Amino acid sequence: MSVRLSCRSTFIKLGHYPKTVELDTGNQDAQLKLGEFYLLSKEPSKARERAEVVLASAPQNPKALTLRGQSFLAEEQFQQGMAELKKALELDPQNIRIYLELARAYLKVKKPSASEATLQQALAVDPNSIDARLALGDFRVLTGKLEQAEAEYKRALDTDPDREALHLKLAAFYQLTRKWDQAEEAYRNLATRKPKEEKPQILLGNFYTLLGRHEQARASYQRATEINPDSATARNKLIEHYLNTGKLDEAEQRLAPVLEKNEKDLDGRFFDARLRLARGKPDEAIELLQRVIKNEPQFAQAHHFLGLAYATKNDAAQARRELTEAVKLAPNLAEARTALAAIHLAEGSSDLAIEEAKAAIRANRRNVKAATILGDAYLRKGDLAKGKQAFEVITKAVPKEPFSHYRLGLIARAENNAAAALSHFEQALVVNPNLIEPLAQIAAIRLAQGKLNKAHERVTRQLEASPTNPLIHNLLGKLWMVAKNAGKAEAAFKSAIEVNDALPVSYMNLAELYLRTGQVNQAITEYEAALGKNPKLISPHMVLGIIHEQREEHEKAKARYEAALKLNPKFAPAANNLAWILSEQGGNIDVALSHAQTAREQRPEDPNIADTLGWLYYKKNAYLRASSLLKEAAEKLPDNPIVQYHYGMVQQKNGDDVGAKKSLQASLTLSQTFPGADEAKKTLKKL
Repeated sequence: MSVRLSCRSTFIKLGHYPKTVELDTGNQDAQLKLGEFYLLSKEPSKARERAEVVLASAPQNPKALTLRGQSFLAEEQFQQGMAELKKALELDPQNIRIYLELARAYLKVKKPSASEATLQQALAVDPNSIDARLALGDFRVLTGKLEQAEAEYKRALDTDPDREALHLKLAAFYQLTRKWDQAEEAYRNLATRKPKEEKPQILLGNFYTLLGRHEQARASYQRATEINPDSATARNKLIEHYLNTGKLDEAEQRLAPVLEKNEKDLDGRFFDARLRLARGKPDEAIELLQRVIKNEPQFAQAHHFLGLAYATKNDAAQARRELTEAVKLAPNLAEARTALAAIHLAEGSSDLAIEEAKAAIRANRRNVKAATILGDAYLRKGDLAKGKQAFEVITKAVPKEPFSHYRLGLIARAENNAAAALSHFEQALVVNPNLIEPLAQIAAIRLAQGKLNKAHERVTRQLEASPTNPLIHNLLGKLWMVAKNAGKAEAAFKSAIEVNDALPVSYMNLAELYLRTGQVNQAITEYEAALGKNPKLISPHMVLGIIHEQREEHEKAKARYEAALKLNPKFAPAANNLAWILSEQGGNIDVALSHAQTAREQRPEDPNIADTLGWLYYKKNAYLRASSLLKEAAEKLPDNPIVQYHYGMVQQKNGDDVGAKKSLQASLTLSQTFPGADEAKKTLKKL
């Protein structure tokens, strides 16, 4: 967990200290300390003023010269700054700090040779200077001399093997260079050297977490809590580990004593919120997290998980706001940036998704999820080359990540490279034999090649490897439907249900087969079975509504469309069909008009919806508004007799007898029996 304590109290304690020191110009040490304070506060001009106060009475004071040099460097006045540091070094040639400042300045002005020579001079003065040794190691990293950098870090550690920071420096170097075994050894060496301290175990656990080695991470965090049972950090790390790995009961077991001891414990309430979110209780999580943030507004992770909680409720705006606040407070919080990238991608903001995904990857180079979002965002933009590059990086770094192979297959298909696509899809199945997406793509490629038998053979072979996967049975059934073998398709879909009777798609596939083969009653039974497994499915309600409408069972159809709209009030097909039933079967015309307007908003280019809405305006005597809609529908659906009839009727009402006659004649030429045909004939006689 990130540290949430602010530094505000430090500034409060200073009080009037700066003003007091400024007045006491004879106190050189105080003046220099104040100058250093100004330098840290990013006020270099004020720092230089303090240095010059000292230099006025002591022009050879090396500390004052150093401070003045640093102030110039902070303002990027490099030549002046370096000149001051060189003066200071002449007066105090044993001062390692001045060498280090000068070496950094040489790097700023792109003089690496001078920087290296300065660091070597520092080590000549004091071969045991750890600061100089580390600085030289960092210089070696910057110049790509990694073996020499490693040697410098090791020499520093040999000088002071008990200093924790040196072990961590070496471990960080190994992580940077992806030498994971050596990094682990560095962390282990620290833990061995400090067996009675919990922090090395926590650091080792963090390292294992980074690598996804969860059991070893748990063991390290557990060991930390045993070394120091009073360590809140160790306790929190173990709870966080359990939450991250989905071991909710274990997390709750560890969390309960914390809340029993103090129900207002901030970390405890934060973890309680996470626990509730993981258990599918986002509203409770939101309430808890809002209280946590009220007490600690700067708590970045609380904003992060509040954003996730809103995302589970499909409240993208609130989720985006909280995640944005999280990354503002903690720019390197990779998980929050990844979640924000996912929201941007879902909303179609590919550029923003790319920006956040890149930031997440910079914070954690092993962030596969962020890398995947990055690749998907490039694909969404149509940039196949960059998308391909992103997924190739993932497959190289994490060969057992199947969906990157799958996406590379999709890219290859887009490039019309069937052979490469098949290869990538097969690699995905090697990693995970139960994935249906790459198998479906293989089948689709074979179908596009006219090789139905090969598609059958490949899916059947995968079924032998994963006989209990209902999705593969369903895919085989779909292929039998393509082959127009209803018997084998039915058997495959029924096998899918036998393997897993909780999967609605199997019932829906079987229902579709029955519809195609004219077995409508059986289709109704299967669609209702699918709804029994998942009442929130819209598609079965919609199809059942259409079936009942075709059977002129208008009340049943109306109920199905209403059920679909209850699940999604903006579902255009159901809104349009319900509007039509209400219009034609004596329902409330204003309610019908509202539904048709909703449908039109969602699908402004759909001519069927234009026809429904136009006909409702016709019935409301709004002939001019009706005319433009019905004209649009008639032009787009010239072979639909009902649409031509509607347009003819509104033309007649608007005084266009010639146009009305043409449209009505067209409708009757197409059909003599459509609903409204008698009215069309009567109107033609009048014309």
